[in-house]
Amino acid sequence: MAERPTEMDEFLDEPRMARVSTSNRDGSPHIVPLCYKFNAKDGTFFISTGADSVTAKNLNRNPAITVCIDDAEFPFRAVIIEGEAEVSEPLGTDHEGIKIVVDQFFGPDMWESYKDGPVAQKIRVRLNIVPKKWKFWDYRRNLNGVVKIG
Repeated sequence: MAERPTEMDEFLDEPRMARVSTSNRDGSPHIVPLCYKFNAKDGTFFISTGADSVTAKNLNRNPAITVCIDDAEFPFRAVIIEGEAEVSEPLGTDHEGIKIVVDQFFGPDMWESYKDGPVAQKIRVRLNIVPKKWKFWDYRRNLNGVVKIG
């Protein structure tokens, strides 16, 4: 079994948007930008999303997922993971879960104003994404690779 690559952990820990791709019922891709929290200890990703979102519906039917996290500054950096998502049962507004992502992406000072907004009032699910394949490059450090786990 291959070890998870850790070369890009610092990059993944920075607040970035993830482009999350799932499969629609007809097999076409559904791609949406979402905020995430990376867990460097086990190499998983956490996302809080609406329970009625297309992403959650697609993953309940087919847990296969691809996530791309990149930046737009040259020299470019990116991580693409392929894996499976575990979808929780609906958790109400799950302010505890969404706060994890808000703190990561916007900083802890943002929560007080964010929690009363419309996004924080939606019924939510938690996505735990377990990567099975990693692709990564960092042209700033002349680094790239592909690692399949399992």
